[in-house]
Amino acid sequence: MRILWVVLAFVLAVVVTTVVGTIAHTQFVLGRLTDLGIAVPFSERLSMTLHDVVGMGPMFGAIIGLGFLVAMAAGALVFWFAEVQRFLIYAVAGAVAVAVALTAMGMVYDITPIAGARSTAGFVAQMIAGALGGLVFARLSAQRAA
Repeated sequence: MRILWVVLAFVLAVVVTTVVGTIAHTQFVLGRLTDLGIAVPFSERLSMTLHDVVGMGPMFGAIIGLGFLVAMAAGALVFWFAEVQRFLIYAVAGAVAVAVALTAMGMVYDITPIAGARSTAGFVAQMIAGALGGLVFARLSAQRAA
């Protein structure tokens, strides 16, 4: 039963990271349009955000899932040896997973495919999404750890 709880925590962490990361991506792209003088009404922002979550979410989620698989396993090893700061370890693991995934995609494609992560602020926003996912994993997987 413990393994199912960890799997559920993992899946929810990936979903949270994917949704928050996709929302951040969309808002950074729309922010650049606004900087160019293009008005984007709230209804369009909402529509575009939902469109990106549905359209980009599955592929981005698969990439996040792969990164989180490695990062959360590494985080578990660090926690196993250190036995301190569980939330910090998994938050950092999530942030690093996203940073590594974005950097690797940038190296493979010679451009960052996640347009909202092309600026420093956008890249950091994606890392924050990863940290939130790591915190979700730490919180949910800890509930059954005792």
